[in-house]
Amino acid sequence: MIRIVEQQDWVIYCIVGVLLAYILMFRTLHRDVSLVKYIAQPYENANNNILSWLFTTLLFSVCFSVFFSQFIPIVPKYITENIRLFGFVVNKFGFLFISFLLFHLIKGLATYLFYGSIQELSKFGRFIFVMQKFYMIASVVILIMSLILYYLPIDKQKFFIISILLFILAFILKIAIYLFHNERILPGEWYYKFLYICTLQILPILVMWKFWFF
Repeated sequence: MIRIVEQQDWVIYCIVGVLLAYILMFRTLHRDVSLVKYIAQPYENANNNILSWLFTTLLFSVCFSVFFSQFIPIVPKYITENIRLFGFVVNKFGFLFISFLLFHLIKGLATYLFYGSIQELSKFGRFIFVMQKFYMIASVVILIMSLILYYLPIDKQKFFIISILLFILAFILKIAIYLFHNERILPGEWYYKFLYICTLQILPILVMWKFWFF
């Protein structure tokens, strides 16, 4: 029996590309501030907030797709038949990346409209400022997990279960940041907080999970 060695150089290319993109972003958009200083930076000192959030969303989507593309069972047939990029069929990584990026952009737009509808649009800038810090740190953690997944001899099924538990803990941490961060990024009224967390955090994740894995 001939064993075909799986080509995984693309993982390294993605990881190096993401790290270089973050370095470039800090040198240009954040004026050479270090990551530690950026995490501790108040909103009033923020630079290029919207553009930085867009870049962070893009890079986090790449990291997430590199890791979870190993666990996606299939790409839906209607996507492989109808969507082609420069003549190429969308693979698992492409399917996950496109859907996850669109998911985040649509959720960001929905969040903007939500804040506008309750007359608290001034908090939206603080919201994306705090969240991009969370996603930057999460990106680094996912890149480390990707290196472990692709290049170390581990039980991938067990590692997937551990990863899911870690992502659930990360999601709980994110909700805690929403509720207790000193920037007060959620609306003031408790029912608006409850409405946002249920409709724009928990429900979309459940929908996307069903879309990817079922």
